[in-house]
Amino acid sequence: MFEFTDTPNPNAKKITVQHDYELSIYLSKELITDEYLLDLLNHPSVENIFSGPGFLTVTKNENTSWENIIQDLDLQN
Repeated sequence: MFEFTDTPNPNAKKITVQHDYELSIYLSKELITDEYLLDLLNHPSVENIFSGPGFLTVTKNENTSWENIIQDLDLQN
């Protein structure tokens, strides 16, 4: 499981993680090899996952709380 860190945007959270994804791209289902990360991307409230050096930024829609998303992921795994 990942640890989510707040960002200035309330609809985005940062995950600090070393990864091999190309930098500065939005990740697609075809690129993701981590099952938990794929579950996160497949969550209906998650809009996208952006890769940066040593981190990923997850953006959700504004109608769902982060607590609900994280709880849903915990129940799946």
